Amino acid sequence: MPRIRHPAILLLVTCIGAFSETPPDVGAKFQKSWRKGKESNLCMTSSAQLDPCIERVFDGIRYQIAYRLETHRVSYVYTSDDRFRTVDGLKIGDPIPVSRDTVGGEPGWLSLAATTSDGWRPVVGYDGLRIKLRDGTVVDLTGAEGLKNGIAVILGFCRR
Repeated sequence: MPRIRHPAILLLVTCIGAFSETPPDVGAKFQKSWRKGKESNLCMTSSAQLDPCIERVFDGIRYQIAYRLETHRVSYVYTSDDRFRTVDGLKIGDPIPVSRDTVGGEPGWLSLAATTSDGWRPVVGYDGLRIKLRDGTVVDLTGAEGLKNGIAVILGFCRR
């Protein structure tokens, strides 16, 4: 392995690494320092679960980070920041194919498309079991009749 001979280059690489911070994984310990100076709210992390959460910027992208009060473990990470990209290149506003087989939802909460290769779930609706497609058609995930697939628009990304 080549050695870095210039201390200035080593210092620059170290500083860049220190400022690049990624959002936590679900299950990670919630850091108390993330809460300092931030207003704490409650975020819905499933159809019947509210957890304390904060907004925090990681590597220039704004996220909501929720955690379980009992364990102080991250329970949910969400972003609708236009700068966010998955490893696959998906972003807010992109079209995404959906079907009753690939979308999951919970009543009164989110509709989520299939998990991306880097573990993010594209949010395609906020009504749980109904998805409004790009052409205005609504897919009802509870019905046996009607449209079985289509193209939705990505509204956000979450991990839970």
